[in-house]
Amino acid sequence: MSPHTTTPYRSPESVSHAIKDLIQNKVVCELGCAEGDNMMFMSRYAKKVIGVELDPKRYTPAQERGFEIIVADYLHDPIPEADVYYFWPNLPDRDNEFLIEKILSKDSFNGTIIVGGDSGFPPDPITINKCLLKFGGDLRKVPFNEGSNARQSGIFLLAIISRQVHPSKA
Repeated sequence: MSPHTTTPYRSPESVSHAIKDLIQNKVVCELGCAEGDNMMFMSRYAKKVIGVELDPKRYTPAQERGFEIIVADYLHDPIPEADVYYFWPNLPDRDNEFLIEKILSKDSFNGTIIVGGDSGFPPDPITINKCLLKFGGDLRKVPFNEGSNARQSGIFLLAIISRQVHPSKA
C-alpha cells in the first residue's frame, strides 16, 4: 500500500515508528483518519486500528484499503473503545482539549492519548503545549524527512497523555 495523500494532510511515516512502544499489540483509534495513511503505518505495530472519519471523500480510500472506518463526527458522536487514541486535527484550537476531555471522561479508558502537531505550523506547537500543561504527559519530538517541499520535513510533535485507572476504581 502507498500513501493516498501528501504532506501536510497525513502524519509522517516516522510518527508510527516513534510511537510503536505505545501502540504495540494495542487497539488504536485514529480520530479523523482521512484516507488511512497513518492507519496503514500504525497497523504495522498495533493489534487493530480503527478509524473515525466524517468526510466520505476522505474515508472511502481507507475503506477500500480494508480498514475499519466508523463514519461519525468525533465532536458529536460516540467514539469507539480503544487502548490508544491518536489525532492530529485540522482545527487544534477547537479540537485538542475537547477530544482529550471526551476520551478521559470514558470510565472504561485506561490507556494513552497521542496528540500530533507539526512544529512548523502554527497553532500546533501552542496547542500541544497547552494540552501538556493542562493534562500532563510527555512531549516527543519526531524528526521527519519525506521530501523537499513545504512541510515534507521538520519536527513532528507528539503530546503523550496516559491514564492509568487504579483497579479499585475500575
